Amino acid sequence: MSASVTLENISKRYGDVEVLRGIDLHIPAGQTVALIGPSGSGKSTLLRLLMTLERPDAGRVLIDGESMWTEQRGGREVPARAAHLRRVRGRIGMVFQHFNLFPHMTALRNVAEAPRHVLGLGREEAEQRAREYLDMVGLGDKLDQYPGKLSGGQKQRVGIARALAMRPEVMLFDEVTSALDPELVGGVLEIMRELSARRTMTMIIVTHQMKFAECSSDRTLFFEGGRIVEDGPSAQVFGQPAEARTRQFLEAVIEA
Repeated sequence: MSASVTLENISKRYGDVEVLRGIDLHIPAGQTVALIGPSGSGKSTLLRLLMTLERPDAGRVLIDGESMWTEQRGGREVPARAAHLRRVRGRIGMVFQHFNLFPHMTALRNVAEAPRHVLGLGREEAEQRAREYLDMVGLGDKLDQYPGKLSGGQKQRVGIARALAMRPEVMLFDEVTSALDPELVGGVLEIMRELSARRTMTMIIVTHQMKFAECSSDRTLFFEGGRIVEDGPSAQVFGQPAEARTRQFLEAVIEA
């Protein structure tokens, strides 16, 4: 099951720096969208807003048409209570650049922990779900391994399995391969390609992997200076970008 994501006039500022400037964006349910652009252009901040790690200064975030930060009470739109925010936020999963695994827990327990304590599943059901997703990411033989015994690529796969175990409708990926050695990147990207092909979730991916973005996403957005400079089908954005700044960026990063 997937959900649509809508941003209406979203702005975010840190001190004097406006990192998102009036972002309007609609992502239909089930679509895979790649966000590309130079560092500091606002891509990761957008994901943090969707995860409620940051609050927008202006604008609305809607998941399947339901507002994240406000709710209807007594016929009026008012600031959302914590329970409403948790429920809407619970539809979204995220895989971070750094793995953030619990070092004292096995791979199995790292994945089973949130389904047990957040979703309220029993231990047996949570561990069965964890086995299912660890097997999906190719780690069915590493259930009892601790993070210290896993490679960087394996740790990131555990991170993906952990997010999937919550069965989110929207999945966010924030530069998930940037902390990996080059030879480990391919395996993680292949898992993400498979997830995209399943179309069971809406996926929003911040990445510097241009070939992956071109081949594995339906749509690509180029960000710069807190704005969406270009938005189109990935084949078009990479093959024949409409904006000169997009062409300049792609020529620089692809040649590099």
